[in-house]
Amino acid sequence: MSDAERADDASSDASSELARLRDVAARDDWLVEVPSSSCALERSLGCGSSGEAFLASWRGARVVVKTMKLLHDDDAARRALARRAFVRECEIMARLRHPNVLAFYGANANGRDASVVCEYAPGGTLKQWLHENKGKKRSLSARLGMALDIARAFAYLESRTPRVMHRDLKPSNVFVSVDGRALVADFGLARFVAPRGEDLTGETGTYIYMAPEVIKSQHYDERADVFSYGILLYELVTGIEPYQPHHFTGIQIATAVADRAFRPKIPDSTHAGLTAIIEMCWQQDASNRPSFERVRESMETMVPDILKEEETKLAEQRENPSFQAKTLQNLSSTLADWSKKMSDLAS
Repeated sequence: MSDAERADDASSDASSELARLRDVAARDDWLVEVPSSSCALERSLGCGSSGEAFLASWRGARVVVKTMKLLHDDDAARRALARRAFVRECEIMARLRHPNVLAFYGANANGRDASVVCEYAPGGTLKQWLHENKGKKRSLSARLGMALDIARAFAYLESRTPRVMHRDLKPSNVFVSVDGRALVADFGLARFVAPRGEDLTGETGTYIYMAPEVIKSQHYDERADVFSYGILLYELVTGIEPYQPHHFTGIQIATAVADRAFRPKIPDSTHAGLTAIIEMCWQQDASNRPSFERVRESMETMVPDILKEEETKLAEQRENPSFQAKTLQNLSSTLADWSKKMSDLAS
């Protein structure tokens, strides 16, 4: 069989999968025609490599519609891969229901067009929330709250039958809801993990959050997501992007992670309990990493105590005469700066 014939067969199979997806969506009442009288696109929220996201109104509610432009690829093999990825993402998201997973409302695939309708998260991405907060660092309480939300979401994915691997956990794939919850999103690379324990191979994800075994294209399972969580937890605890500052490319970092167990430097001031969880999650040997259920339990037990300790430290600092003097000095300096600015404006 020629390459062209194989590509045609793959395209035909993928088209059949799309038709089957439409049938399932219609049967289970999550087939959404886009655009239509019940789902109207309002404005673009941005374009990515796989499509464009729009703010939309669906049945009177604000939602996001993600259109898939890769289905229009002129290459039959790439088009078939894109169609299968779309079907897989819809099949996974349609089975997920959790307060910390972005809600899936419906999808549609009609010929060359495909779209997904999901929850609108006005808080933007976790990356924006954490690093673009007008130069202000989020409170430890808020950052640990996000970390706990994500642990709960992944413990849920781990508990599903079959289990679900996300395979691309990073701040830009987590959104912030209107009430401040973390919502795990973007299941475009996700996979079901077979009950009999089959695992996966192949480099998938984003280099600086990628587990060593994934970088090396070795067999891996859901513990690769645990590694990614360890890197993300470091980022949430410290407020620092992983491996910063550095002058290395993503590939150079990935090589060092895989071959030399290179990791971000955890500040000495980090709570010992959080340091322990981070280090357990990013163990080089996947068999030494904890389950997400264990991570969730540890975080739920530990976070309230950590926040109480931090509040006690802050209270002691506020009562310390030297701390009060420094605070007054900073306030005086700020007032002096404003006084000068007002004088300059007056003149």
